Amino acid sequence: MDINDLKSFVDMSPTSYQVVEHIKMMAAGFIRLEKEEAWHLEEGGKYYLVNEDGAILLFSLGKRDPETMAFRTVISHTDSPALRLIPGGIRREKDCVRMDVEPYGAIINADWFDRPLSLAGRIIADGKTGVESIPVDFRDAVATIPHLAPHLHREVNTGYVFKAGKDLVPLASKAWDEGGFIRDLAALADVKAEDILDYDLYFYPAGDSDFIGVDEKWLSAPRLDNLATAYPAVMALFDEEKNDLTQVVYLADQEEIGSLTQSGGDSSFFGNTLRRIVGDLGEEAYYRVLARSFLLSCDMAHGDHPNYRDAANPSASPVLGGGVAVKLSASRSYATQGHSSARFKRMMKGAGLKVQLFANPHGQRGGSTIGPLSLRHVDMEAIDIGIPTWAMHGAREVVHVDDVRDFYDAIAAFFKAENF
Repeated sequence: MDINDLKSFVDMSPTSYQVVEHIKMMAAGFIRLEKEEAWHLEEGGKYYLVNEDGAILLFSLGKRDPETMAFRTVISHTDSPALRLIPGGIRREKDCVRMDVEPYGAIINADWFDRPLSLAGRIIADGKTGVESIPVDFRDAVATIPHLAPHLHREVNTGYVFKAGKDLVPLASKAWDEGGFIRDLAALADVKAEDILDYDLYFYPAGDSDFIGVDEKWLSAPRLDNLATAYPAVMALFDEEKNDLTQVVYLADQEEIGSLTQSGGDSSFFGNTLRRIVGDLGEEAYYRVLARSFLLSCDMAHGDHPNYRDAANPSASPVLGGGVAVKLSASRSYATQGHSSARFKRMMKGAGLKVQLFANPHGQRGGSTIGPLSLRHVDMEAIDIGIPTWAMHGAREVVHVDDVRDFYDAIAAFFKAENF
């Protein structure tokens, strides 16, 4: 996998809707399935299924033998922290418009100031046969959130808390007043302004990602959480040759806000889809298939930060460039347990790949993943793994390019390992 391809994918995929659209474009040879239609699956066939525009599940069907069938499953997510535009939340000011937003996920508030911001997502329009969903992306910088100068804001460097609805409000051109925004949005989607019924739009940092360092070993980019694991997982599935096992990549949406949605990791969609893949082999076969299966839950891991060593677990703090991290938690906020970790480490050793460990700092629970949530719906062994990251949930995050390549190699090894 070429790291430049990941960079390009991130730059052209500002929201989960663009992520799914671009994966669909890349899925040559994969047949699209629809939830409401009957499925006619063939061994060796490749298929994908879109859920609520922002989530996608792809699979390559192996042998449907109840005595040997098993899933090699990788799960990740398509969404990232951002600022969601409240529909209708455009307020007229003297010389501009204020765009009322809500934080989507746990953003770093200060990161969003004084940046060129663009806007992307989807519109829902009145179509000929019903409502129609259309992905949109302005691409150009359309707004900014300017700081108040320190002369007028003495507390700005002494722990001031920026507030949504007051400080954290993008400002856009006066040209978007008096219906100008809806007209431009309609032109972007190639629909009539009066046909726009609703929209899900998110501000994001405009501009391309960058490589950092004289050796260009660090990638600085938005949305690496979680596209830095989602993209390599999909590419590993695309690159895998026919296999007797059924390989699955599920990219859920809305992980950053808890996954309690139709397209989130805690919905029944994942389990229902696996059950349909097993199909007429029957319920007993389905449970036996799950018992032979394995799930890799893939998300980012906090990398050891030289400026904040007191914010790390001294026994398990992975470094950038040190390889894929296994994520541990005594509270099981990650899916990892001893047996699943041992199986993964054995596979990695056989592939000549490094393994690091991550645990949250003592006394802190930290974030969770869709791994434990998915296990509420499917009974299979699982592990949480990730790529060490700086500035997680920042407007720009940083990873080491070698870790991304190692992650791709790990997923490829997982898909092809016969004795896992």
